[in-house]
Amino acid sequence: MRVALETQFARGTPTGLGVYASGLAAALRARGDVEVVELRDDSFDLWRFDRRLYWDQLRVRRLARAAHADVIHFTGGTLPWHPPHPCVVTMHDLTWLRAANRGRAYVRWYFGSVQRRLARSADAIVADTEAAKADIAQGLHVDERRIDVAGAGVDPNFFALERRPEPGLVLAVGTIEERKDLLTAVRTIALVPGTRLISAGPYTPYVVDVRRAIDRLGLGERVQLLGYVTDQRLLELYARAAVLIFPSRYEGFGLPPLQALAAGLPVIASDIPVLREVLADAAFFAPPGDEIAFAQALRFTLTDSDRVQQAAARGRLRARAHSWQAVAARMVAIYSALVKNIAPDL
Repeated sequence: MRVALETQFARGTPTGLGVYASGLAAALRARGDVEVVELRDDSFDLWRFDRRLYWDQLRVRRLARAAHADVIHFTGGTLPWHPPHPCVVTMHDLTWLRAANRGRAYVRWYFGSVQRRLARSADAIVADTEAAKADIAQGLHVDERRIDVAGAGVDPNFFALERRPEPGLVLAVGTIEERKDLLTAVRTIALVPGTRLISAGPYTPYVVDVRRAIDRLGLGERVQLLGYVTDQRLLELYARAAVLIFPSRYEGFGLPPLQALAAGLPVIASDIPVLREVLADAAFFAPPGDEIAFAQALRFTLTDSDRVQQAAARGRLRARAHSWQAVAARMVAIYSALVKNIAPDL
């Protein structure tokens, strides 16, 4: 079976979309029963709205047509007008529809309104979690039975990390955007003496609010915003950190805390359904936006108690259940069903 897989998001400065695309591509190739044609253009950087619009509506469709594939898989949650068939779209979340991020009106319109309508034209819709599936079904006004859950995987490098935690070092990983709520992490640090925070993730305009809070709380020496970091640097940070904090208010999966569990790193996360589903009893939870509760959890995890060590052991087992091989197997089953039932229309 020949699959055209959108992997452009792994180019340039890849975030979660890029991790998903590259992880799935590698796992599909490793199977031996799937020929993967990557829909990508190494000379093109889509990390700006006008470029993303061009990619979605013109460039990726042309690449898909030239691939002559049995099925097309759009991995970034967006589709072109009149998409080729059969096609799959992975909807990681409904961030823009749920107003979980600020943004210009036309950005919210395109990702939140236009793409909601286009997503319904896909032959298969895939979500990362059951919680996201329910959210997407409600937001798109589609029957949940139209949505499959395929999950996401953890890179084996996280399991192989040699931990050398630095006392009091708290790590936050993810794009610095409103829904990730780095402000709560900053306020948490202010309440726990002897701690410091390192944030690894690309900037958005929300970083201005974060920097103002850092200055107002006098945390300039205790909070470091690194911006985007390479994969190798990220692994080094996971090895050095004593705790990972993940105060996100809205997610479709939550890969950074799962990576932390794979590395044996204690996790403090927002108590939202999707993170409860992914992390189960291997993390410590606090209500979203409640820096007092996050601070209490942070003090507890830094004591290195037996309960923290037991959670870390459960975390590694939990993370091993999320492999790219399993994701690829579920995706191949979805592709195969489509190929049997729908004639290609490029």
